[in-house]
Amino acid sequence: MLEINPGLSIWTFIVFGVLLLLLSKMGWKPMLASLRNREQAIADSLSKAELARTEAEKLIAETERQRKINEDEIHRQLREGKEYVERMRHEMVTKAHEDSQKLIVQARAEIERDKKTAIEELRATAADLAVLAAGKLLDENLNDEKHKQVVRKFISELPQQAN
Repeated sequence: MLEINPGLSIWTFIVFGVLLLLLSKMGWKPMLASLRNREQAIADSLSKAELARTEAEKLIAETERQRKINEDEIHRQLREGKEYVERMRHEMVTKAHEDSQKLIVQARAEIERDKKTAIEELRATAADLAVLAAGKLLDENLNDEKHKQVVRKFISELPQQAN
């Protein structure tokens, strides 16, 4: 059944030793070199991935910083725009007020000129009427009664002459 054959055992050890020697010379070194290369490639990939991650974090931080700067710039421009609009509105209101004051002054001056012109015309008309009345009085040789009658007649004619 189970018997140990010494010849077969020796040949088995010899074949095993030769195979072990052949594998160590031809198989183990290339396999170990391949494993080392693979290990090195994985280590390089990990370091590159770490570098890429670090670089990505820097880019994210830089992008965030730039976004903040841009946001601040937009807020500044909006604030300046609002200030400009407010300043322009104030200038327009001030200019409109000044223009209206000038128009009021001009209108008052024109009214005053028209008033003076009307007064002068009224004086001229009154003077003409006085001369006309005096002429009528002088045309008639008057006594007091006749004089009063002429004045009454003249006064009654006045509204008709004014029209």
